[in-house]
Amino acid sequence: MTSPARSPVSPLLPATLLLIIGVLWGLFFVLIKKGITGGVTPMSYLFWFTLMAGTILFGLCRIRRTRPRFSRAHLRFYASAAALRFVFANIVLYTVQGRIPVGVMAVIMAMVPVFTYAMSLVFRVERFTVLRFAGILTAFAGVAMIVAPKDALPDASLIPWVLLGLATPLLHGAGYVFLSEKNRPADSDSLSVACGTLWAASLLTLPIALAFGEFQLLAPPFSAGELAMIAHALLAGFNFYAIFELIRIAGPTYMSQANFLSVLFGVLFGIAIFGESHSWWVWGAMGATVAGVALVSAKRA
Repeated sequence: MTSPARSPVSPLLPATLLLIIGVLWGLFFVLIKKGITGGVTPMSYLFWFTLMAGTILFGLCRIRRTRPRFSRAHLRFYASAAALRFVFANIVLYTVQGRIPVGVMAVIMAMVPVFTYAMSLVFRVERFTVLRFAGILTAFAGVAMIVAPKDALPDASLIPWVLLGLATPLLHGAGYVFLSEKNRPADSDSLSVACGTLWAASLLTLPIALAFGEFQLLAPPFSAGELAMIAHALLAGFNFYAIFELIRIAGPTYMSQANFLSVLFGVLFGIAIFGESHSWWVWGAMGATVAGVALVSAKRA
C-alpha cells in the first residue's frame, strides 16, 4: 500500500511565515519596553512571560499529539537551556530595554549569530573561514559605531547599558554552542523542548524574583505594562510554533533570514511608536551589523 501524498506547500507560505516572524520579533522589543516602563519588574516579567508562553506551547503540543518529556536527561537539558537562553539572557534584555531605544536593542539582538560563530571558533566547534570571520569584525565595527562616538546615542549615559545589552546575544550564542541539537535528548521534537524550556525558565526565575523582591502578582484590572507583557506572551507562544513550522518546511537557513527582518521592523516600530530618531552613527552601525550577520550566516564552502 502506498502512503498518501503530502499536500503541496504553497510557495508563498515560507515567505509569509518569515515575514510574520520578523514582524513579531521587531514588535517584541516594543512590548518589552512598554511592559518594563509600565511598571512590570524585569524578573516578574520573565516569570509570567515564560509561564504563559510555555502553557500556550503545551496546548499546541497537545493539538499535535505530543508533549514535553520529563526524564532526568530532559529535565537537565530544559534547565540548562532555560538558564542560558531565557533566565540570565532575558533578565539583561528586559533591564536594558527599559533604558535604551528599541532600534538600538534590535541591532544588539541581531548579534546572536555573530557571537554563536565566534564562540564556535573559540571552542573549535566550527572551522575558521575568512568570509565569516570578516563578518565578526564587521558586526563589531557596527557596535563600536554606537558606543565610541560621543554623539552616537541620545545620551552618553546609555553607553554602559548598550554594552551590558551585549550579554544577551552572548548568552544566546553560548546556548546554541553548548546546547546544540546533538546534545538534545532523544525522542524530543522542537516544540515540546521549547515548552519544557519555558516552564523550566519560569521555575528558575520565581525564587530569584522572590529573593530580590521583584515578584508581582498578576491580577485584573491589568495595567498597560501588564497588558503589553500578556500580549508578548500570547504572541510569542504562537511565534515559537511559526518558527517550528518554517524550519520544518523551509529549513533553518531560510529561517535565519528573520534576523534581518527583526532589525528592520524593530527600528521602524521604534520610530513609529516611540518617536525614536537615530544619529548617522547608529544608522551606519545598523548597516554594518546587518552586513556582518550576513557574512557570518553565509554557507561554508
